[in-house]
Amino acid sequence: MNLFYASPSDILENSVTIHGQEAKHISKVLRFGEGDTIQITDGAGTLYNCIIERVHKERLTAIIERSEKEMRKLPHVTLCLGIIKKRDRLEFAVEKSVELGADAILLFSADNSEREKVRLDRVEGIVLSAMKQSKGLWLPEVYLANSLKDVVQKAGDDTTIVTADEQLNMTIDPEKIPDSRKYFLIVGPEGGFSKRERDFLNSMQSTRYSLGERRLRAETAAIVMVDRFKQLG
Repeated sequence: MNLFYASPSDILENSVTIHGQEAKHISKVLRFGEGDTIQITDGAGTLYNCIIERVHKERLTAIIERSEKEMRKLPHVTLCLGIIKKRDRLEFAVEKSVELGADAILLFSADNSEREKVRLDRVEGIVLSAMKQSKGLWLPEVYLANSLKDVVQKAGDDTTIVTADEQLNMTIDPEKIPDSRKYFLIVGPEGGFSKRERDFLNSMQSTRYSLGERRLRAETAAIVMVDRFKQLG
């Protein structure tokens, strides 16, 4: 069954209202109508099983039959990815990382980034779509940062910072990295990290992690990192 999204502000005790493109997609594209059963999430861990009550242009109202709350699965993983040049590859990395369970996406302008800006609203749309596709109930937050230093400053004291380092010759088992409830997984753009960024990461005592002997594209490294560390839960 398809999963749809409604903002928490549009969910009342007994009913849900869906607006705009999401409502049009349900009624016009998928041809759901009054009396049909649909599943809706608020992106905050709750799944609502609903019956469509009314469809009106770009608005849909549904009655809540029952709801289920899902606890957020640990560890909490934030993918911190240096902005890469090609938009489609950046968006692919974001999409697949969310499907694999990333809890947050943080895109930053690295020293070797050839592209400086991304559209936040576009990335948020991809994240939402990926959450629904994978039937996740927690909508990952999306952040933008101007530098690697800004990224690290967002990590709390209870967060373990792990850096994908292509210069390491040997990988280590993720399970041998100190256990943590929160990970910041940092992946550089094409060209990797600059010397200045490496010196900064070393000063922060981040854990260096190799993805193996093969050289991976930045988007591939990001996806592999998320999968490996999310599996530690």
